[in-house]
Amino acid sequence: MMRSLLLTLVLASGLAAAAAPDYLTRFDQAWRLVDEFYWDEDHLGVDWRAIGERYRPQVAAAASWDEVYRLLDRMYGELGDDHSRVLAPDEARAALRGALCLPLPFPVERPQPPAPGPAAPAPEGDGPGSAAPDAPGGGAEAGWDPFSYRRLEDGIAYLRVPQLVEPDVARRLAEAVRGLESEGVQGYILDLRDNPGGLAYVMAEVAGVFMRGLPWRIVTRTKGVTPQPTLPFWGRPLTDKPLVVLINRNVNSAAEGLAGALKRAGRARLVGETTAGNTEVVLPYCFPDGGVAMLASGVLAPVGAPTWEGRGVEPDVAVADEGAQLEAAVKLLRTR
Repeated sequence: MMRSLLLTLVLASGLAAAAAPDYLTRFDQAWRLVDEFYWDEDHLGVDWRAIGERYRPQVAAAASWDEVYRLLDRMYGELGDDHSRVLAPDEARAALRGALCLPLPFPVERPQPPAPGPAAPAPEGDGPGSAAPDAPGGGAEAGWDPFSYRRLEDGIAYLRVPQLVEPDVARRLAEAVRGLESEGVQGYILDLRDNPGGLAYVMAEVAGVFMRGLPWRIVTRTKGVTPQPTLPFWGRPLTDKPLVVLINRNVNSAAEGLAGALKRAGRARLVGETTAGNTEVVLPYCFPDGGVAMLASGVLAPVGAPTWEGRGVEPDVAVADEGAQLEAAVKLLRTR
């Protein structure tokens, strides 16, 4: 009887262990992505190994997958780059909205985690990186339109692009510009103010409406320099009419690259404030359960010039008052 009971307990214990979620595998994958593929080899001055040693025991002791993803997101937040995130499957679906993510760039069966260290108490409340995805992830559900436009006076069209995440932003912009061209529009104002950025290919598609060429390079730690053309690369853009771009200090990432490329190509004049100088390029890596690591894997830079990272894109006409920026853009178009 006792032998039978012991055998039952051993079997039950083995089944429970086999069925236990593999939280540490997910930790190892998330930690290794930053260790090997983060754009800055020094991880912006933070001790990434020490951070891993602190978070690994917390992940091992997690009570659920939700807690695991909260901890991993908080761990990425320790980088302090405003870009790198770890999203649980539900968050990832909302944030990517149909955009593809990449497979993990290493064999998942051979993780290289840091050596385990003593557990540290988890911070109370929301830690770095623990916030929900920014507005671009919300899309229509967040109650705002990823693209809108209207006609102004004197043959000027106003185009509002508040984010570069939605896959159909460029398509809708192109459709609007084709229609406006047929109506005889004489100039455009592209409003990028408060645009937090988005995906590099969406940036390239939006730029392709107004210009063609090879305006960017992406500087990465593992692949060196990768040229980034407009999409399409060849042919004539949809319009060559005068263009003014509105920017402010809250323009980030791919939106800075868009404004900077249009300025450097002589295709547009910029009105407003210097942008944020936060031009890290984020690549989304897929976990097997649908979670995603949003990793800053490179920095965006113009071809033949230093990166905008840390310095931003400067306006041609500096206007700090937000209420006066649109008026200044209209005036600039009228005098061209």
